[in-house]
Amino acid sequence: MTKEPVIPGSLERRLVLFAGATELHVKGLSNAEIARKLGVDIDHVRRWVRGEKPKRVHRYEPDLSPGRDLAYVAGSYLGDGKRAGKKNKVRFELGDQQQIEHVGLLVARILHREPKPWAKVRSFYVISYDSVALYEFLNRPVEKLVEYMGKFARDFLRGFFDAEGYCTCSLDFRLRKLNSVTVGIANTKIRSLKYMARLLLDLGLPSSFRRTNRKGGKMTIAGKTWTRRHDVYHLSVMGFDRVRRFHDQVGFWNPQKATKLADLVALGKMPPGERYGWFVTHYTKRGRKWVRKEK
Repeated sequence: MTKEPVIPGSLERRLVLFAGATELHVKGLSNAEIARKLGVDIDHVRRWVRGEKPKRVHRYEPDLSPGRDLAYVAGSYLGDGKRAGKKNKVRFELGDQQQIEHVGLLVARILHREPKPWAKVRSFYVISYDSVALYEFLNRPVEKLVEYMGKFARDFLRGFFDAEGYCTCSLDFRLRKLNSVTVGIANTKIRSLKYMARLLLDLGLPSSFRRTNRKGGKMTIAGKTWTRRHDVYHLSVMGFDRVRRFHDQVGFWNPQKATKLADLVALGKMPPGERYGWFVTHYTKRGRKWVRKEK
């Protein structure tokens, strides 16, 4: 029996190669082409395309096959994730406790580990996981992530919008009129936003770009003033019909954002003259945000 050649590196590294070989095989590449592309022995490729995973698999083996959980986590990381540690740690910083608990649960499920507790750092909820394979996967170029997610693009978009998105409306206080509704994303990575725009367009949802803040400007977070290091861009889906279609095809997991989005969709079904009164009765402005009043 021929002994299988050993690939240097951790088991997680070999599992990344296994996932890459499976992906390339699905695209129609030959075993020899896959071996050259990944820089591994062709005997490995033959085993992998037959579904034989690397040996010595243990209970902490990450599941990096395309799926709803991985797509959502990848979108969330693209929006609010950070590199931490020496190329082995993924870190999420979110402003909502329910949201960080949800993301942490999905990451734990992917890694087959117990969920970790979050920590409060300044005004953010933070959670980190050590995983070379997940780190390398999530730090792929955005175009590679988009390509890999395939039919799970809606979950990828939902993760990104939950991390960086918002929904709001435009009010004319003098005329007591609600003019329009918007679902949007605020982010400094315009390249990522352009890919989100393409995915939205594939769903029949045109969007628009605008730059709202310039590098070097001041911003205040939790009472502290900071200097912006990057320009800030907004990707917006505007209008009652498009917002309704966004609700139906993508939506939010985040409970507060999901409730607000459902309210904006309901407003579109009301007579125009009733929209302003309903909104200001059920919502109040805190800082720059409209939040639903407690019952």
